[in-house]
Amino acid sequence: VALDGGTIVVGVDDDDDGGTDSGSAYIFRTDDGGATYGQVAKLTASDAAEDDSFGISVAIDGNTVVVGARYAGTGGAVYVFRTSDGGATYGQVAKLTASDAAAGDIFGFDVAIDGATIVIGARGKDSYTGSAYVFRTTDGGATYGQVAKLTASDASSGDDFGLSVAIGGSTVVVGARGHDYYDYGAAYVFRTTDGWDTHTEIKLTASDASVEDYFGVSVAVDGGTVVVGAHYENSRRGAAYVFH
Repeated sequence: VALDGGTIVVGVDDDDDGGTDSGSAYIFRTDDGGATYGQVAKLTASDAAEDDSFGISVAIDGNTVVVGARYAGTGGAVYVFRTSDGGATYGQVAKLTASDAAAGDIFGFDVAIDGATIVIGARGKDSYTGSAYVFRTTDGGATYGQVAKLTASDASSGDDFGLSVAIGGSTVVVGARGHDYYDYGAAYVFRTTDGWDTHTEIKLTASDASVEDYFGVSVAVDGGTVVVGAHYENSRRGAAYVFH
């Protein structure tokens, strides 16, 4: 699920409108301050096909909705929808794929958007080493181009880098829950000052890391604060870590 203001997006990746498990996403809005919500749209891919898993991930920012389809085409795809009538209708404006797409990438497993920039996780890339892709629009959303591919400087097979992604301004956070041989997990913070021509990297780990914590299974960022989930920490009781 994703939320922005009075609009909620809900992914249903096993929906069958375009074939078994083709997937869909639903949009709900409130016009009474949140007392009630009504469905205003149902989104499906223009080229929906069986087993695409459209709706495995969703994100929203203003008039733009992003939906991941982890098994679409070669290695997965992400679809961008926009409304120009206040949310009464949504139209597909773009289909995003990786420049180096390959079978098994699971591109679109997680998505995030902030303004003109979209981040897409591909946890299966290179035998689950994983990667994340940054796309931007410079024409108000008419087209999107890939501007960066993010990978960990100490990447290894099975890291699951790209399982979770988040963006806030010029900062992108990517979770790698399988990092380290015993699945301690890690999260990586990438920052840019030139529109992703170049970037810096910071690696986050838990101060009390232990085997199979899966630190990095979820991530979020707002301003100078990053939150990282570790759902198996402390005998699967789970924990969240806050970095600033």
